[in-house]
Amino acid sequence: MAISNWPYENDNNRMTITLHVIGCGRAGRSLARLWADAGSFSIGRIVNRSIASARSAAEFIGQGRAVGSLSSIGKGDWLMLAVPDGALAAIAEKLSEAAAEGALSRPALAFHISGAEPAETLRPIGCPVVSVHPVFPFGDPERAVENFSGSYALGEGDAAGLDSILPMFAAIGAETMRFNPTDKRRYHAATIAASNFLNVLDDLALGLAESAGLAPDKALKVIVSLQRAGLLGIERAGPMRALTGPIERGDRGVCERLSRTSGVAGNPLFMALARAAVDLAERKHGLPAGNTSNPLRAMFDESASTGAGGTDGGV
Repeated sequence: MAISNWPYENDNNRMTITLHVIGCGRAGRSLARLWADAGSFSIGRIVNRSIASARSAAEFIGQGRAVGSLSSIGKGDWLMLAVPDGALAAIAEKLSEAAAEGALSRPALAFHISGAEPAETLRPIGCPVVSVHPVFPFGDPERAVENFSGSYALGEGDAAGLDSILPMFAAIGAETMRFNPTDKRRYHAATIAASNFLNVLDDLALGLAESAGLAPDKALKVIVSLQRAGLLGIERAGPMRALTGPIERGDRGVCERLSRTSGVAGNPLFMALARAAVDLAERKHGLPAGNTSNPLRAMFDESASTGAGGTDGGV
């Protein structure tokens, strides 16, 4: 059963649910803009840390009213909390207190978009609660609005709430999934590893390429092109089977020169990733995990590496 009274619609007069937003930062304003453009929601009140920030969000969305606090919620209205993870519980408690004092009506549905916190964090609000994590980088809201379609949105929480909110994400182009996480923060760690750590990895790769004499703009093109091809292989076969390169081949000569190359030797991030690649290669080839006799593991032992050596040896 869906939440509240979904407004009727017809060709001439479409009525939509009003969505209020607390924490309309990069992710919040991107989603609100997508929904406003699609006609999925009518954006109501916007509460940010400052009125100026809320006004900026309303201007970007093209709808909404910047307010200092959420003073009223109409019957049937929904509420999205797009605040930092650590603020969710405190805000839920404040909303609950305001509702108990009669200062605020309870929304028909409350949801947050955190990848780390469960929907239950919002339970004090006293209405159906849901968490939907849009698995997408919202660093630039303009680009996010352009490129969001085709991403994934994973939801958990009250079944009736999911029945109502997931179609809203589907309406703006997301592939939706329901899941029942045993440890949501572990799931969040997975998305951080796949997304944020890619930025860290590329910063490492770019630094090495530029120090070798490749112009920054060309280095970025080469690295991203290589990653695109690699991701296709990973999508087809998984990370272990798709692993290639000198570490996977067990090329001792190349790996030894690499481990002694200036800029690589003593670099803790590169060395740690190289040792992880050794482990992955051993799994691919059915070798015992953590095989201490594997000479490549010793080559990439950070403490054993020095800054000596040239830049010969391809990767």
